[in-house]
Amino acid sequence: MRKATKASTTIAALAFSLTSAAVLAGLSAADAVGQAETDLKAAKSAGAVWRLIDPATGGKAVGLAKLLETAKAKLEANDEAEAARLAQRISWAAMTGIVQAEQQKGAKPTY
Repeated sequence: MRKATKASTTIAALAFSLTSAAVLAGLSAADAVGQAETDLKAAKSAGAVWRLIDPATGGKAVGLAKLLETAKAKLEANDEAEAARLAQRISWAAMTGIVQAEQQKGAKPTY
């Protein structure tokens, strides 16, 4: 029973990630960055902010807020493709982090 719940949650998270990526792909870079900012706020309120490794930040693991700052800087520098790519990664990580937090809300050690 418990394995089936984990599997269905994982499948739902994957489907959500794929759907959100498809939706963000149709947005302009500015809209994608705005959506990423909204998603990051939701992740912060859920206590589910991840760190990501990205070439845009020198290959170091940085928090999503730092990655969002980089995306905004890329948008201001008229590098819309890079800003949109970063925004998609931020939104994906924020939403997947929220799903992970919900899935592991009642996590306890098993013996």
